[in-house]
Amino acid sequence: MTSARTRRHQAYWPIRLLVGKPALLRVAFLLVALLPTAAMAIPTHQLCRLDRLADCRLSARWQQVLQSLWPGDLNQSLHHAIAGQGGVTLLADEDALILLNPEGIKRNHLVLLDETLYEQPSLRNYRSTYYHELGHVASRHSPWLAKIQPRNWPEHWQREVLADLYLYWHLLREGATPSELWAQLHLRNIGLMQAQPDWQHWTTPVLYPLLQDFTQLQRWSQRPLAQFIDAALADNHSWPLHAYRRLGQRQFALTGSSVAQPYLSAPQRQQWTAMLSPTLRWLGVDLPAYLARHQL
Repeated sequence: MTSARTRRHQAYWPIRLLVGKPALLRVAFLLVALLPTAAMAIPTHQLCRLDRLADCRLSARWQQVLQSLWPGDLNQSLHHAIAGQGGVTLLADEDALILLNPEGIKRNHLVLLDETLYEQPSLRNYRSTYYHELGHVASRHSPWLAKIQPRNWPEHWQREVLADLYLYWHLLREGATPSELWAQLHLRNIGLMQAQPDWQHWTTPVLYPLLQDFTQLQRWSQRPLAQFIDAALADNHSWPLHAYRRLGQRQFALTGSSVAQPYLSAPQRQQWTAMLSPTLRWLGVDLPAYLARHQL
């Protein structure tokens, strides 16, 4: 069984049940009123909202898993499992449990950059949070999990990439606007800029190039999910992730601006700046001054 301590702050838990291989559950507690296109093929899962625990009729098997990993009554176990996040997904063989916390989804964004605190209303919403978590279920057996394995990079990064691509696919099939897709990229950048940079969820190197041609992305979304992912990842096999991480560790560490940036090629630095600039502008940062301070 995966350690609860090491997985606590992740949006994806691979859980192996102690009571044997579970049967495939056919129940999905979907909030149809909030998700008008629920008729689209939805992977089998259970759904539990922390603000509607009375409606959360979890199977005995999932109750056992939750209380074995996070001891206490079921209410306490659920809150410990989600750990203040907007949503988490637990997988066990062919079964899945999605937990959603609307209070966490509504929380404002607070970002400290160069001793200035920026606060903006939440970019998260229930629908996008749910679709991302659902993406973990839909892509759980994708061959891309084996193909995307950057060395010395946070565990499960490739799962977050596929979950975000599922989110894009689902939103586009509902007629999403570019701003709805950009919101997810902003969320990933904000996670990187915070006190404990979230590299595991930093899918921006994959999402940013896709957003440069929204019309093409719309066309791809009309394909089945596997074909959409194939198209989205066709030209993305060599992201310079280590270069980006070196830049990020220096830029978002609380060190003086006089400390020289690590030497990296000009294209890598330019791409890094291009990926972050839309989010910095959204936060209200004085972009020219900020980039100059960080020798970008």
